[in-house]
Amino acid sequence: MKETRISDIKAEIRAADPAGEEQGLIIKGVPVVFDTPTIINDPAGSYTEIIKRGALDDCDLTDTRLLYNHDNNRIPLARTPKTLQFKTTPAGLEMIAELPNTEEARSVHTAVKNDLLTGMSFAFTVPPGGDKYDKATNTREISKISKIYECSVVPYPAYPQTSVEARAAIEAHGNDEIKKAVMIAANRILFKGE
Repeated sequence: MKETRISDIKAEIRAADPAGEEQGLIIKGVPVVFDTPTIINDPAGSYTEIIKRGALDDCDLTDTRLLYNHDNNRIPLARTPKTLQFKTTPAGLEMIAELPNTEEARSVHTAVKNDLLTGMSFAFTVPPGGDKYDKATNTREISKISKIYECSVVPYPAYPQTSVEARAAIEAHGNDEIKKAVMIAANRILFKGE
């Protein structure tokens, strides 16, 4: 299942070329940070997550897009490899995107530049065996990410989201309280409609 995480982003304007033309609207960010514990708030409960250095070795970044707020119904702001590039560093995955000269891209760039939009989120998948959950410390360690589908500029960076895969990874390790909470929440939703 696809998951999302949130981090900071910055904007800049490239200097004008010799003819005085602006060379592009640039957004930079670090959507993936290594070896940094993060609290993931999930409907089934909170847990600590750590993406380990090396998790992006062999990660598929060949067809990754930059979106606004995970909206697949809008034209992407950038796409690998031409207008979206990634560089893995010891600290994490750095991103640089050159936005097109469109109204939406200019609005996003201006909002990032003025600190109105300060977050990034990324959608990814973890292959089988690419993570482990320690019930004693309530910590999930991700050692392998198989694909990053997209990075998004988002308005609410303080609230990380996870998908079913994170809950499934925890459930597979026998956390009965989380299983019970998920079942209760599902039953409430199902029986609310009757």
